Amino acid sequence: MKRLLSIVILFVCFTATSTNIHADIFDLEENEVMYTFFSLPDGEALLITSGQGKHFLINTGSKKSENDLFSQLEQLDITKLDGLIITKNSDDTCGNAEALIKEFDIKKVISHTEETCFETKDNVKLEVWKSGKVYEPSPGLMFRVVKVEKSESMSLFILFGNNSLLFMSEASEKMEELIESFPSRVEMLKIPEYALKNYPSIDLLKHLDPHLAIIYNIQEERLHEGLLERLNESWIDIYHLRTLGTIHILCNPGDYEVKK
Repeated sequence: MKRLLSIVILFVCFTATSTNIHADIFDLEENEVMYTFFSLPDGEALLITSGQGKHFLINTGSKKSENDLFSQLEQLDITKLDGLIITKNSDDTCGNAEALIKEFDIKKVISHTEETCFETKDNVKLEVWKSGKVYEPSPGLMFRVVKVEKSESMSLFILFGNNSLLFMSEASEKMEELIESFPSRVEMLKIPEYALKNYPSIDLLKHLDPHLAIIYNIQEERLHEGLLERLNESWIDIYHLRTLGTIHILCNPGDYEVKK
C-alpha cells in the first residue's frame, strides 16, 4: 500500500542529522538487502548491502563530496567494496572512483562502456553490462540494464524479491519510451538528473506507479517546480536528500521499510 504522505510530513519525520549513521543497521538476515542513499554535497551514490555481506556502490559523487562519502562509509564500518557500478562517466557520478578503488580494495568496476573515468589498473577488472541484459551480482539481487542507443549513461531496474527500484539516470523522451516497453511497476524511483528537468512525465509515473521517489543533491540546484508538483499530485512520497539526509531502505523478499 502506498504511503499517502506529503513532502511536508516527510520533512517532519526526518532531519538532516540522519547522516549520523551506524554500522549496526547492517545486521541483516540472509534474505534481506539494504539500500543506502547517501546525502552528499554534490552528486549521487547508492550503497547496496546484501544479507550475504556483499557491498556494491553505484556511483561515487563528485570530488567535492569525497570527504562526506568516505566519512559515511567509515561510520558504516565499510572496509571493502565488492563492486563499483558507474552509470555515467561524469564528475558527479564518477569523481571519486580512483580514490575508492585504492581505499576500498575494489577489484571489479561495472560500466556500460569500455571507456573509464579513472586510470585503469591491472588488478581491477572492468565488466561491461549490455542494454536489455539481466545480471545477478549477489544471489537474488537482479539488475536489468536500460540504455538508449548512443546514450552516455545507463539506467538500472534493480529487483530483490517483490521490491523493485528504478535507478533512472537519463531524463529524456527516448529513455521514457524504452522504460515503458517493459511491463514493470516499481516501488522506488530514483529521479534522473537531480530533478532539474521535467522528467519523469505523468505517463511514465502512471506506468511505473512508484511509492516513493529519491532526489539526490547537486551544487547548482534548481528543482523543477512542475516535476515536484506532479510527484505530489501522484501521491508519491518525495525523499529529497538535501533536506532529509542519508536514508536507508531495508528490503526483504515481500516488503520494504524506510529507515532513519
